[in-house]
Amino acid sequence: MDFKKTNVIISEGQRPFWQVALAALFFTVTLVQLGYALWETFLGNGFWEAVALLDTILATFGLGLKFSMVTSIHFDIAKRRYKKQYTIGPVKYGKWEYLPNIEYICVFAQGLSDSDGDRVGVIYDVNVWHDTSKHFTIYSSEELEPAYEMAKYMALKLEVDLLDATIPNDKKWVEFYKDVAGE
Repeated sequence: MDFKKTNVIISEGQRPFWQVALAALFFTVTLVQLGYALWETFLGNGFWEAVALLDTILATFGLGLKFSMVTSIHFDIAKRRYKKQYTIGPVKYGKWEYLPNIEYICVFAQGLSDSDGDRVGVIYDVNVWHDTSKHFTIYSSEELEPAYEMAKYMALKLEVDLLDATIPNDKKWVEFYKDVAGE
């Protein structure tokens, strides 16, 4: 098997039970409100009352989506394409797009601040840089090691360089091919 030509799937994994339960509650409230709005519109005289419920219906539906959606990124290396897929239960949405001209993979440290502007932590993003100045994020972690390992793995799979930008103003190119490829 050619290690560099196999497919890669990067997924958030499954939602915890409490999030699935909250999503079910929000979707149930949405359906009840929608049913009431339709009842008032077609069988009652409360058209404007039904319209007033619209913002609540949209809010509860949105919260149901937030607590149930799982995002994953699929790479088909052999066919040079990828897709970002959104999954809610058995329903999946995403379309394949051709991989752009990928230049390098970057591990980037992004500082997190609270509402007062005080630094409260760091998120490490793994970005795919392409077409001179464009990028998309394929992975985020609060810990450096898993983000760094993901970046090394994807750089090897996509056969591109890796840039370590985890320390501000101290970016450096990482050479790891011999270690990972077993050469």
